[in-house]
Amino acid sequence: MLFNSNDIAVWEATLAQYPDALQHHVANKKDDSLLVLDEWYQNTLPQMLADRTPMYIDSKELCQLMSWKLKRGKFRPSLAKLAASNADADVKRTSQDAFQLVPSSLKGAITKMAELKGVAILCAGAPSEVPFMADETMDSVPGLGTIAYTIPYYLKFATKVIEKAVELKDKGSITVHSPHLVEMALWTDYMLSKYNVPRVSPGSKATEKAAGKATAETTKISEKKRAAETSEGEAKEKKSPKKAKAATATPPSTRSLRKRA
Repeated sequence: MLFNSNDIAVWEATLAQYPDALQHHVANKKDDSLLVLDEWYQNTLPQMLADRTPMYIDSKELCQLMSWKLKRGKFRPSLAKLAASNADADVKRTSQDAFQLVPSSLKGAITKMAELKGVAILCAGAPSEVPFMADETMDSVPGLGTIAYTIPYYLKFATKVIEKAVELKDKGSITVHSPHLVEMALWTDYMLSKYNVPRVSPGSKATEKAAGKATAETTKISEKKRAAETSEGEAKEKKSPKKAKAATATPPSTRSLRKRA
């Protein structure tokens, strides 16, 4: 079982075959639209979200996320209808609140996102901290027991995946260094076995190519996040002198009354 391995070469070689695993999965489902949706989910959407301060998703993106989820995993038509029933304003507000909670409370973030009908998807906005809950991946993590679509079960799954990501990152992995990438590698391993796809040897050209691409994409997204944080900080600094001036002009007694009110 891949999850029990601590060999980063094996993990990286497995993740490098994600495109192969996806192609075989698409061929089995006979639905090429999954390739387009997966490219959007893995690359386009995270960069779009990184450009937003504060981060959020809208109802259209939520429905597209659900479409990707259902085409990539088990098809549950009722979930698509539930996701589509959420008002755009609710999706934006709830997802914004949830993304802001991720660094301090994963449970709080998932609970907040679960307020939306039929969804609790966070990974697209926080791939460095949150793994996607896929049936194939959960089956690949030992010690979880029978799959349950509950917050406690997800947190147990997420904890194990996050710990594995930290372990691989500490060992120097270039391509498998986040919870989402660990989840992708586990999904790939599951699909390679399911479709009897030959394995790529660790250290192969395919693995090196994937490592280079992953490094470039991670750097690009990190730079966008830093730029957004810098802009937000500068905006706050511009506003702060006005606040300080206003505070100075306000008599102490007035401030006290306001505090009591």
